[in-house]
Amino acid sequence: MSHVTASVEAPPAAPAPAVPDSGPRRRTLVSVAVGLLVLYAAMMATGGDFAYDAKLADVSDHYGDISQTVNQVTSYVGMVLVALVLFFGAALRNAVRRAGATWLGDVVLLGFGGLAATFASWGVIDAALWRAVDHGDDSAIRAMLTMGDVAFLPLMASMIAIYVGAGLAGLASGNLPRWLAVVSIVVGLLAPLGPLGFVGAVLLPIWAVAVALTVRIDESA
Repeated sequence: MSHVTASVEAPPAAPAPAVPDSGPRRRTLVSVAVGLLVLYAAMMATGGDFAYDAKLADVSDHYGDISQTVNQVTSYVGMVLVALVLFFGAALRNAVRRAGATWLGDVVLLGFGGLAATFASWGVIDAALWRAVDHGDDSAIRAMLTMGDVAFLPLMASMIAIYVGAGLAGLASGNLPRWLAVVSIVVGLLAPLGPLGFVGAVLLPIWAVAVALTVRIDESA
């Protein structure tokens, strides 16, 4: 007589309950936006802005007056600005996705990611210029000036994604005031129009504060 042993399978373990993502609070979003505004203004005020055909003597005079310590501190502060751009982009994406405009939230975040990479490249070029001046390497200085002169190109794509993405999301979901959504789209559409593209770059920190103050955020969690 054969004996058949039945195998008893244990019931599958119950999945762990998902932890809801409450998203950033209003004060967090505003704090990041204000920090972005302060550092952005400081970097714009202290950074060098030379065309590729600038006189090397003028470039040397500008960077020659900057000590190595100041150059390093400025570079580090610039990377803090880059991090704040990423934090704000992630926070705004969260608010946009919660309002229902999921794919537009992804567009906004990718736009801020491209902007962070652009700002980081500007910081690298500026630091490299200081070193080229310090070493007296005229060919390197000219190369850095040429790179800096065209480094605004990725800025265009970032401005389109950020402003148009956030504006369309605001119109579709109502998570932004209608006037701010429309202004955002208009500013974003100016990005590929040559010098007008810098309108979005100049207004960005002010726009970020306005968005932080007015975007609809579910803080019930």
